[in-house]
Amino acid sequence: MQIDIAGKVREKKLAHNNVLLPLYEAIVNSIHAIEDAKLSEKGLIEIDLIRLSQEEFPYDDLQKLPPIIDFHIKDNGIGFNEENYDSFNFAHSSYKFEKRGGKGIGRITWLRAFEKAIIESQFKEGEVFKKRTFNFVPTKKGIEKESLIEIESKEDFWSTIVILKNLKENYRRWCNNNSEDIAFKIIEHCFSFFLDSNCPTIVLKDVNKPIVVNDYFSMYINKAVEGKPFTINTNKFDLDIVKLYNTKTDNKVHLLAHKREVINYPISDTIPEIPDYFVDEIGQKFSISIYVSGDYFDENGRVNEERTAIIFDNEESMFEEAVTFQDLKDGVAEIIREHFKDHLVEFSEKKFNRVRTFVTSHPRYRHLLKYKPNDILKISNSNDDSKLEVELFKIQQKLELEVLNETKVELQGIENKEDKMNDGLYEKILDVGNAKLSEYILHRKHILDLLELNLRKKENKYSTEEVIHNLIFPLRKTSDEISLDEHNLWVIDDKLSFHDYLASDKTFKSNERTESKSTKETDLLIFNKAHLLTDDEKPYSSIIIVEFKRPMRNDYTDSENPINQINTYVREIINNKVLDKDGRPFDIKDKTPIYAYIVCDLTPNMRKFAEDQNFTVLPDNDGYFNYNRNYYLYVEIISFDKLIRDSKNRNKVLFEKLNLPTV
Repeated sequence: MQIDIAGKVREKKLAHNNVLLPLYEAIVNSIHAIEDAKLSEKGLIEIDLIRLSQEEFPYDDLQKLPPIIDFHIKDNGIGFNEENYDSFNFAHSSYKFEKRGGKGIGRITWLRAFEKAIIESQFKEGEVFKKRTFNFVPTKKGIEKESLIEIESKEDFWSTIVILKNLKENYRRWCNNNSEDIAFKIIEHCFSFFLDSNCPTIVLKDVNKPIVVNDYFSMYINKAVEGKPFTINTNKFDLDIVKLYNTKTDNKVHLLAHKREVINYPISDTIPEIPDYFVDEIGQKFSISIYVSGDYFDENGRVNEERTAIIFDNEESMFEEAVTFQDLKDGVAEIIREHFKDHLVEFSEKKFNRVRTFVTSHPRYRHLLKYKPNDILKISNSNDDSKLEVELFKIQQKLELEVLNETKVELQGIENKEDKMNDGLYEKILDVGNAKLSEYILHRKHILDLLELNLRKKENKYSTEEVIHNLIFPLRKTSDEISLDEHNLWVIDDKLSFHDYLASDKTFKSNERTESKSTKETDLLIFNKAHLLTDDEKPYSSIIIVEFKRPMRNDYTDSENPINQINTYVREIINNKVLDKDGRPFDIKDKTPIYAYIVCDLTPNMRKFAEDQNFTVLPDNDGYFNYNRNYYLYVEIISFDKLIRDSKNRNKVLFEKLNLPTV
């Protein structure tokens, strides 16, 4: 051979998902050999699938077919005569290029995926029959164990047998293991050959019954292929539409060069609303395959050596005959849309109706139907609501970014106060804002539902106070560590959300706003910022303590009295230095109000503590309050029922706007 084959094999890449490409190359070579033989009888190609022996197959995989390791491709074509053998010996032979688009290196892919190829061929040279055998291996020379002998006549039916030997481990798991799947892959790759009435009979032989691939092709197309020629700039293309009445196929566009598939792409890339299956007039399901061919693909340099890519023109090309990949996709999509317009309109409406139904319970996405209909059509046809929400969320994020950028541009264009914002953009801003508000309102409803659920007795016990605490504000965190939307202080009071600093489940000793050495800890300790700060004023307008108790707890001892706990915490705050945000002390005793909330169930024991300490019952009998003048301390005991009821009432108008239940 005239080249370092081992080096060439290392140079050429073969993606794992192209593991069957060596088989396709061998099949196409056999088809060409049969064409050259000009047989009076029908050409025949037989492919034996050789699997790993059962002894080598893992015991736990006995229910599966062993993996394929060899392909034996036999044909009754012209054979490896001197001309064909000479061509084989040149890696970039142009022998088959002009009429068949051969790259002369297809056989190199054999050695990327397989350890070697074994060739045995019989042919007639003049009046003499000869038999040539050799191994094709990844060495510098490439050819080993070469033999050429004269024979009296053909020893069997076959002219040539090519054995692709020992599929490499890293490719085995990528190789289709089902013979039917392989048959359909062969059809996809060699589609144009099967359309030819002189196409050889191709048979796959496996451990099961043989498959005549041509018969599968007849089932594959079911009805006659419908041709649709079209032109892009000055380039003419042929487009074949095939209805596929089987469940092993999907909707793809296949691009062919010299009758062979080079690449394919999903039709959904350009027609997102396309369904997984269409339904014909008698109720049968079908998908479609589109095959596109033309001189543009066949011309020199358009297809790479491995036949795995097509080189299109770039968008900057000034030539009138230039074609970009997007040009091709758009041209094909236009034909498909026209041909299947009735089906596509029906399925587009179905998709929109599904999204309309979904957004009734997820109103934050409702505006996408108005502003992003094309993006909605691109969502997959999955019936999984969680996947649908993920896709809608992505579209919403995209829209929000667009609105932000459009608003920046619009504001830059407003030169004086008399100018006003574009009405369409103004409406879009409102819609996007309302969507975010809807999302937040739904979040509030969800939190209240969770809170109610955790107040119920489950498996003969109630939730712990930590569960309730964590719903309102994360345990052992400070306000510096979480964002505004990560807590739910609004359940107690909306004003609590706008604080200067909050420590959750932290000891006084670890709290950066006090110099206390106490290891006691409050559930929530909140420092509120003063609204107007002057030189004479303190840095905090108020300090708030919140204590949560386990639902329905009634076993408090006198030492566990929650009211006494609050008084202890307040004394700790007053008697130790409280620091401002800059770590500077100030006098907390100077009439800085302290508010404390005890959130609990009003069990008999809890009511006794409140009444013994002269607390006043609230008008609704669902809580108590008291004011300690010595500490400037206001204490309110709130039942869980009151907490939820009051929060629902504060949010009632918002819930009603979204048609959410408030009771």
